[in-house]
Amino acid sequence: MPSTLGYYLLVREPVDVSGLLELRQLQAPGRPDAVARIVRRFLEETDERLVSLRLAAQNDDALELERSAHALKGSAGTVGANEMADLAARLEQIGREGHVREASALVEERESAVGRARPIFDRVVDTSRLP
Repeated sequence: MPSTLGYYLLVREPVDVSGLLELRQLQAPGRPDAVARIVRRFLEETDERLVSLRLAAQNDDALELERSAHALKGSAGTVGANEMADLAARLEQIGREGHVREASALVEERESAVGRARPIFDRVVDTSRLP
């Protein structure tokens, strides 16, 4: 029988924006949409971090791989990008262990995960413009 944590990891959605939508419900009417701002910033930082991850893997730079992956793991977890956070955690571990040669395939997988998540986050931002 799997542990509770193992079960939780198996059933998590790749992207879960429910926390962001709950946060949006708490915003005062007529105020700028903080959720849209958070999501836009996350997507900008993700693009920057992916470049850092790619370069770290190409340059066999374990420390940069670990650092960039750690930052991505935190920001992805904050916005509910579970698949991206899980991949970042694996990249962080690879960097910590100094096995950077194993990172290239995961960096590509991470880029694919971003491609799958981006339309979901774009819809969250777009709904901020509805009256």
